[in-house]
Amino acid sequence: MKVFIAGGTGAIGRFLVPLMVEAGHKVVALTRSEERASRLGEMGATPVVGDVFDEAKLARLVTDSRAEVVLHQLTAFGDKGDPYANTMRIRIEGTRSLVAAARAAGARRFIAQSISFVCSPAGGGLTDEDTPLYVGADSPVRPLAEAVASLEQQTLGSGMAGTVLRYGWFFGPGTSYDPSDSIPAAIRKGAMPLVGEGAGAYSYIDLRDAAAATMRVLERGTSGIYNIVDDSPVRFSEWLTYAAKLLGAPAPGREDVATARKRIGALRVYYQNEQLGASNAKAKRALAWQPAFPVWPAGFEALYSGR
Repeated sequence: MKVFIAGGTGAIGRFLVPLMVEAGHKVVALTRSEERASRLGEMGATPVVGDVFDEAKLARLVTDSRAEVVLHQLTAFGDKGDPYANTMRIRIEGTRSLVAAARAAGARRFIAQSISFVCSPAGGGLTDEDTPLYVGADSPVRPLAEAVASLEQQTLGSGMAGTVLRYGWFFGPGTSYDPSDSIPAAIRKGAMPLVGEGAGAYSYIDLRDAAAATMRVLERGTSGIYNIVDDSPVRFSEWLTYAAKLLGAPAPGREDVATARKRIGALRVYYQNEQLGASNAKAKRALAWQPAFPVWPAGFEALYSGR
């Protein structure tokens, strides 16, 4: 089928584009830079240079691609400035532009990248696709949840078959969990203490597993909301202690919540001490999908051993 992807060189895109090309799909990929355009060409996609906020040009590019499916995999976490603010803008305004361009081009389906970790923690346990987003949270969690809610509402109300993929926390090569990146560096320095009880529950997903699940959605024509996470959510306290051992780092210290809010901000405190993990039961059942790394220890052992 003909696919237009925005975010083809992003976290998932760099694994997803080659899978789509190998499967025989005709892939047109949007990028803002000529440098990334050449990378997309090497992956087998047809690159087009443009900006999601340039609505007129975007509409022309999507129409010219004759896309049947538009994939929204854009974030701004590799950009300069405020990556959270820029990504929230993409989730609200960028989604609006992409939906409008897809509709104008006559696309049948719209698939968008969302996140699983801004659902309401009320009631505890695992969240699922029916758990409401945490739009009643205190700042700064609330603006993030509101931006995610906007993306999801626009996708599901687009007039096309809409699919929302609530991915878990990405890990794997090229992420912040990469052995050479910021999180392992902080752990090795003893600069990532446990916040409070470290009770936040993380649902992880290896980028390759995320790309494989997205391929299932693309090829099965599935619509609705799906959590794309592994089988084993883990408390931050357990993950951090285990990761430190894998990295040969000192055992993590502790930091009270009030101090952590001042040092790393309320959003990171929410992640590390309050968020809930997510269930992948619906995605596994509907997509006949099973992650290659179903449990987080195996995934991180492979990542930190270089396998």
